Amino acid sequence: MQFYERENYELKRYSNTFSIFENDPAQLSLHETMLNALQKSAIVPVISLLILLPACRDEVICTEDVVSRAGAGFYVRDGEEKRDTVLNNLTFYGVLRPDSLLYDSSGGIRQIVFPLSRGEGEYTGFVLMLGSLSDTLRIHHSSRLELVSFSCGFTVIHDIEGVSFGNTIIDTISISDPLVDLTDDENLEIYIRPAVVDSVG
Repeated sequence: MQFYERENYELKRYSNTFSIFENDPAQLSLHETMLNALQKSAIVPVISLLILLPACRDEVICTEDVVSRAGAGFYVRDGEEKRDTVLNNLTFYGVLRPDSLLYDSSGGIRQIVFPLSRGEGEYTGFVLMLGSLSDTLRIHHSSRLELVSFSCGFTVIHDIEGVSFGNTIIDTISISDPLVDLTDDENLEIYIRPAVVDSVG
């Protein structure tokens, strides 16, 4: 094993007696230039680190729910008037996904909220059941990204462009607010056939 010692700009190796720099002014100048360059190049990362550390320390953790959901209320037409209604024995899930129940309640439900798919120019399909009766509901929409905040990142918001549905349970559907975002606004008014409401109680 060989040991090195730095002394007066000399690196001396203890096994043979020779110096790397031999106090040569040209070599010393080159050595000093290299040291100065290293010291200056180290200043930039250090300053950057000092600037970024407070930002990391003050970063706020996102506590918001950043999933946009559509809202739908249930109504019945009473002549020219509309009145909200409560539905019992309601089941609601995604088409081809009966295992992913969004609602399965024997109690009264007046309004539901549900996510839409993130695909562009698509529709999201659901099955609405009241007792043994069922209808399929398709919501046609476009989707786009929107920045929530620097700590929470982006969310997907949707624009409802149309709806299609069966007519066993549903009479008509009105789009009350096409924009589906992080607000809790009601986007759809789903009108249930009066005979169905009477039959399911």
